[in-house]
Amino acid sequence: MKYFPLAALCCALTGVANAAPAEQCNANADVLKASYQQQQGKQDGKDFNLWRLHQEVAHQAMAQGLVEKWQRLSSGQLRPIRYFEQYQRGIEYQPGELKSQGQKIEWAQKYQLVSNALLEQPLRSKGQSCEREEFYEHGNEQQKLAITWLPELKLVKSMTLSQRDDQGQWQQVNSLKLQGYELNPQAVERQFALWDSYQSTDYADVGDNEQDPFLAKMINQGFIEHGASGFYSSDGQALKGGHHH
Repeated sequence: MKYFPLAALCCALTGVANAAPAEQCNANADVLKASYQQQQGKQDGKDFNLWRLHQEVAHQAMAQGLVEKWQRLSSGQLRPIRYFEQYQRGIEYQPGELKSQGQKIEWAQKYQLVSNALLEQPLRSKGQSCEREEFYEHGNEQQKLAITWLPELKLVKSMTLSQRDDQGQWQQVNSLKLQGYELNPQAVERQFALWDSYQSTDYADVGDNEQDPFLAKMINQGFIEHGASGFYSSDGQALKGGHHH
């Protein structure tokens, strides 16, 4: 059976004002903020922001105050930094120190929350300009993944994973819904500059600084370990998902 990663779960747009020409969408897609609500089963929805600033992207889990930023280096490698907003602290990792569910980290999954492999053959499309939409479906007899994609902005508009229950009925398992987006370069730059101003510690040095109360607490809670996906459950732990092959 094929399983889809939770990092591929995202999103119905509740309203985007001031639609811009497609060429403006393309020009600004690299610098934006997109606001989502993540739904896990019957749990309350959680707010989640995707930030982009050229060769950097950040996943911000609002309720937990956790941010994972990914820098794409000239070598093509991805360098992650994890920020804890409440403490204004950060943990810096080297390329390869963080792995996503044991898999190679793909830039597209960080940049747009979904692998390019799931966006190859749209079933249909509609609309124009920034609001042009493409529709995709993947799955089998046990589960299915439905994606609505905004190609001009390289944003997921809606993505839902459903599974069959014991009675054969389809039940929504996870979803991520786009609430809106902002094309405001100054605001995006300010946010990244704020995160960059936090005191940071190299991951390799964490073990030598366990007397630091902040680091000791994060180690105890498991927030510094490898393998976080960028999506967090209600208790702050990284969500676990299956793999799409």
